[in-house]
Amino acid sequence: MAVVVAALIAAVLAGAVVLVLLPPPSYTAWQYALLVLEFALLFTALAVLGVALALLGLRWSRWRRTSVTVLGLTVVALVATLVPPVSLWTTARHHDVSLSLPDYLAGFSDSTDRTPETVRYATVDGEDLVLDVWQPADESPRDEPLPALINIHGGAEDYPQSMFPRWDTWLADQGHVVFDIDYRFFPDGEWQSSPGDVKCALAWVHRHAADYGAAPDRIAVAGASAGGLLALLATYSTSEQIPSSCPELGEPPRVGAVVAWYTATDATETAVIPWRLAHSSGIGVDLERQQERMTGAAAGTDEAHRLNRALSPLTYVTPQSPPTLLIQGEHDVFVSTDDTHAFAAALGRAGVEHRVLSLPWTEHMFDLNWGGFASQVTRDVLARFLAERLRR
Repeated sequence: MAVVVAALIAAVLAGAVVLVLLPPPSYTAWQYALLVLEFALLFTALAVLGVALALLGLRWSRWRRTSVTVLGLTVVALVATLVPPVSLWTTARHHDVSLSLPDYLAGFSDSTDRTPETVRYATVDGEDLVLDVWQPADESPRDEPLPALINIHGGAEDYPQSMFPRWDTWLADQGHVVFDIDYRFFPDGEWQSSPGDVKCALAWVHRHAADYGAAPDRIAVAGASAGGLLALLATYSTSEQIPSSCPELGEPPRVGAVVAWYTATDATETAVIPWRLAHSSGIGVDLERQQERMTGAAAGTDEAHRLNRALSPLTYVTPQSPPTLLIQGEHDVFVSTDDTHAFAAALGRAGVEHRVLSLPWTEHMFDLNWGGFASQVTRDVLARFLAERLRR
């Protein structure tokens, strides 16, 4: 019986390893792969149990050959499950970050302990655009205004603001007034509407920051995935290149810092496509169609080339670009680390202050797992980056 259970454990672990390493056949499979990586230590515990049961099976000569085979498989699986957390532990040491094992199972970031104030910041083409204002839990009087942080959610469709509110409350408790914004999600053929909405929110926050105890001259912008793309486009481009959706609010201010989480920076044909994405039977095709929908131009045409270049943050890098933190998982199925480092190199050539946080064996949307080692490392690095750039 012990050998049978050990064999079942070995099969489960082998399936988990295959799920992580091979191209995902669907978004659902990719989501499971994300969970496997984020909770790799739970699979380590399962592997330890499998090893123990296989060793127990060696006591019976009848099952000895089978037990040896199963033992070998579970030992290999045990080593494989340790690779992601050990790699992240090494990264944490490199960045002088202390990881907490008790926090590893702290849950997800899609809920939090308080509610925000929701405010309309603009009405564009008859559609109300809103944002959530997150204040620090400490409501004692402040000696001076806090820095403002505009947070931009990502996603593959039109989700509402504050997708991961636990990050909003944490950022607020770090000493920021957080404005988590909604925006029009890339209307068909009108991709400029989305960064235009972000510029609109920037101008609104600049105008109304003092009403919420924030400093209008100390603003940072952060975004993940599509939100990171918009953060870079909105803060790197001029109003002539990408106009604001509500010019009546005035020119968007220059920001003190930008944080882009696992963000595509090159939408042109020269972009590096991750191997797993290129060989995915469904996801890669969906993303190509989505990009065609956003630009309104068929792939491969001269117009698509022009619009894809305009959609690329790489196009707008200048010496005036704001200090930037790039956060990138090295096992991201959607975004190539090569592109992230190429973007960082372009920032370096332009003399732009920047930093890259590379997280080994980390997937896209890892920040869903609040207690994961990748999230723990990111919080420490992010807090230091914002404190250094937004202090007086």
